[in-house]
Amino acid sequence: MNTNRLVKVAKAVFRPERYRAWHAVLFWLLANGASGISLGRRREDRRFYEEMEQAPFAPPGWLFAPVWALNNISVLWGNLRLLNDREVPHRGALLWMQGIGWFLYASFAYVYFRKRSPILALASTATFWVLTIASVVLSLRGGRRDLALSQGTLLAWLTLATPTAAYQAAKNPDELFGTRPWL
Repeated sequence: MNTNRLVKVAKAVFRPERYRAWHAVLFWLLANGASGISLGRRREDRRFYEEMEQAPFAPPGWLFAPVWALNNISVLWGNLRLLNDREVPHRGALLWMQGIGWFLYASFAYVYFRKRSPILALASTATFWVLTIASVVLSLRGGRRDLALSQGTLLAWLTLATPTAAYQAAKNPDELFGTRPWL
């Protein structure tokens, strides 16, 4: 083991982490609170989703909650590692991408369900997908497989969600923009 690696390990062992799991839980609660999802609208939101013309490969509505729970746990674990290690290569860019990703996550329910806009939902989903790819690439370039792996379930989900959102935007009306289906 080289000296720099040994010093880094020693610092990690003897320096208490600044950010802990409770910070991640609090952040997750705030992000979900900001999304504006209320229990009273959940049935209406589900009905809106189910009434949309769906891609043949679209996941069923009931799958979203467990998948997003898994995505959030994994990403928050990686975010804690990123926040607590100031030596991560490309750390600033990764933090920015994570921040924008969490903004897109928190605002999705508003643009899709409240504004009834499959077009904005597509823009949000596709942007989130590109940011996730960039985060994985930067993490791998910096030698941080742990950070790349923390994005794995999210990347898989957004790889399915992006073409699903494109299909919905093309095949359904958009109330916000007043457009009819493109196809």
